[in-house]
Order: sequence, then C-alpha cells, then structure tokens
Amino acid sequence: MSDRRVGLLFTLFIHLLVFGLLVFSWSTDPSLHKAPVVPPHVKATMVERSKQQKAPVAKPKTEVKPTPKPAAKPKPKPEPKTEPKPKPAPKPKPKPAPEKKPDPVKKPDPKPAPKPDPKPAVPDIDTPSVEEMLAEEELEMDRQSKASDQPDQEAASNADQADAEVASFTDAIAAHVGQRWRIPGNYRNRDDITTRVKIQMIPGGEVINVSVAQSSGYPDFDESVMNAVKLASPLPVPDGQLFNEQFRSLVIEFDPGVAQ
Repeated sequence: MSDRRVGLLFTLFIHLLVFGLLVFSWSTDPSLHKAPVVPPHVKATMVERSKQQKAPVAKPKTEVKPTPKPAAKPKPKPEPKTEPKPKPAPKPKPKPAPEKKPDPVKKPDPKPAPKPDPKPAVPDIDTPSVEEMLAEEELEMDRQSKASDQPDQEAASNADQADAEVASFTDAIAAHVGQRWRIPGNYRNRDDITTRVKIQMIPGGEVINVSVAQSSGYPDFDESVMNAVKLASPLPVPDGQLFNEQFRSLVIEFDPGVAQ
C-alpha cells in the first residue's frame, strides 16, 4: 500500500475518534438531563392524562471502540549503494632524458697572415718613342699578313700539283687505251669527231663499268671506244686520296688521234 493511501486512512481514523469522543461526552453529562426550573410567578395546571406516560427507558450506551490503527508496514530497506570502483591512478609519464648539448667546437687559432714577398726592384727601362711603336706595329702586321697568305699559297700550290698529277695520269690512261683501240676504217683519218666516256674503277685501276657520257653521233665509233677501255683494264691510276677524289669515277674524251 502506498504512503499516500496510508495517510488518508490515518486521517479518517482521527476524525472518527474525535466524533466518538464528542458523542460520549454528551450522553454522560447530567446537566443535560435535569428539568428546567420554573419561575414562581408561573403556575402550571396539571392535566390528567388518561395514561401515564412511560418513563423513557435509557438505552444502553454503545461504546465506540476505536478503530485499530493499521500496522505500519516496514519501510523497505534501502538497497546498498554500490560504491564506484576507484579509477586506477594514471601511470606517470617517463620524463624525457635531457638532451646532451654537443661540446663546443674549438676554433683553431688563426694563423698569422704570411707576409708578402718584397717586390723586386723594377729596373729602369727606356720608354720607346711613338715612332718606334708605330714601326713595331707595322712589322707585326706584315708578319700576320704573310702568315695568313701562306696557307692560301700552300693550298694553291697543292691544287696545282694535284691538277698536274690528274692530267698526267689521264694522259697515261688515254695512251694505254689507245694501244687497245681499233678504230673503224671510215673514222681513222677524221679529226672532227670525239666521244666522251665515263669510266668507273676500283683501287688498282680495274674497270668495273664504262658508259658513254657524250656520244659522237656515230654509235659504232662510240662502241669501239668502250671496247678499247674494257680491253685496257686495269688502267694506270694513282693511289690514296688522289684516286678516291679524282679517279674512282673518271670522264675522258677520245678522238681518232689517240689511237696508235
């Protein structure tokens, strides 16, 4: 039963108890049952009654028993409070080891600056005059001019020498071919016809190909020149650079006067 309901029942019991006490005190008070006193100047006339009224019979008083108080229920024992477990104390963090400062580097003692060597005494030199300086400059320009002209002269000399060698070997090749050339009878005594042929050779003078570079206008005459070149192989040629530059592919002109 809840505490509120118990309180209501207790209040009701108190009210009933007070009411019962009031009723009990009223029924036991004698002053309440005496006849009223009649004053002397008031006369009463008795009238006979046919029947005497019966004296009222007092009813037995009923004792109002007090309502027993309800036994108070024992209050529920409070549940034992569970105390929270103490939190473990945090472990102390290890203190960082103090950093070791590097030992200061000892600076080497500065070496004394070397003393400069004493400058040798400058001998007195006569300053050349302006005329001497101009003359010396002209001489230098002449030397440079001759030096620059020398390569050109050497190149020209070499070119002339190469041209002479080319002409010499070309004449030798023409004479060598003329010994093998058989000119047709109709063209032997003519000096107004020529044929130019292109000869391709390898080192040593061996002919690997021959063709007409410029025809004489007479196919049989041109054919006789090519046959003579083939018969004359190998041809007399120079060695080395001159052969590679001038005789690997050579064009020669033939006329009837070359034939022997």
